[in-house]
Amino acid sequence: MATCFRKETWMVFFIYLRKRSMESLSLLVQKRLPEQPSASRLKLFMRGSRPRLGYKNRRNCLFHYDKIGSMNKTGQECKISVIIATRNRAKALEKISLPSLEKQTFKDFEVIIWDASDNNDSAEVVKKFPELNLRYFKAPRVGSCSQRNDAVKVSEGDIVFFMDDDSELSPDALEGIHEAMTTTEIAGCSPQGVEKASEEEKIKDIFLRIFSKIFLLGGEGKKMIVLNSGRHVCPKRVPPGEAQWLGGCAAYRKEIFQNYSFDEELQRFSGYALGEDLLFSHSLFRAGQKLVILNIGKVIHHRIQGERGDPVILSASKIFNFFLIWKKTIFPTNKISVGALIVSIIGSIILGVLVLLFRGNPGPIKGTFLGLKEILKYLCSYRHY
Repeated sequence: MATCFRKETWMVFFIYLRKRSMESLSLLVQKRLPEQPSASRLKLFMRGSRPRLGYKNRRNCLFHYDKIGSMNKTGQECKISVIIATRNRAKALEKISLPSLEKQTFKDFEVIIWDASDNNDSAEVVKKFPELNLRYFKAPRVGSCSQRNDAVKVSEGDIVFFMDDDSELSPDALEGIHEAMTTTEIAGCSPQGVEKASEEEKIKDIFLRIFSKIFLLGGEGKKMIVLNSGRHVCPKRVPPGEAQWLGGCAAYRKEIFQNYSFDEELQRFSGYALGEDLLFSHSLFRAGQKLVILNIGKVIHHRIQGERGDPVILSASKIFNFFLIWKKTIFPTNKISVGALIVSIIGSIILGVLVLLFRGNPGPIKGTFLGLKEILKYLCSYRHY
């Protein structure tokens, strides 16, 4: 009887020890697993207080999440693919964009030049930057949307950063993008944008900002938002924080391109597709994805005069493309926004008339009516379909 009691006591004791050891093991595993990125961590990148790369943050960079916001399944840090879609801008590549990439503090990135130039000047420029992990491709199709869509397919990074050939990055720009994308679950982000223009262009911008606010229902504001007219609001100096759209120099997770792409319908008039970044990023925002302007790093856009082509084509693209952006993002959820669209189109006509009267340039007014003609064609074909 005593022997049986001792056996039962030992059995209970071993069961208790096993239970406690399993609890301790589970607690240990929970401590080792990475914490889910929180909203407070996201605010660090918007307020300017940069997160310290202590053990806790390094641990988050080394583990992998199964949903958007993930690292490599191998446990390695995310690689960034910098894509530059260019055409006939070899000097901008040589003097502005590629030198700024050489100065980046973050080094785990590749550069993809997707060139639709009529000559081999850009290919020769690429040879002058042997220290960059650079791959050059001759674009089979001409157009900023199609070039970007094609370049994404050959990219090897987990993060895709689109960069304009006339844009310059601060040395910490890619580092800021990497930190934000690996420690939060945002879908896309961009460094703060700064516009570098001549004195003549600055005076012209003051007039356009005032005119845009009154007649085009767009222009400059405090945040990156899209209005009911389909026009966007862009601050002169983009502040950090959440945004409804991102500009031309922006980073996205590569997984996103399984379901989204740049709308090649915006290339109706020429290879220069005005508003492609706006439509792409705002579509993500409308789908519930989070977009952020970072407080780490800056991107400086250098305006190159005479590089955007014929003013007739440019004005036509503005009218038609902003209509398309309105139709695909604003109109499905806000039918009353038709009035805002009509007001912005009338404003474009008034602007074209003013340019004709005071500067003697008929291009904008011709382009406006060409854009309206394309809108009518689009509506007729859409209704027939």
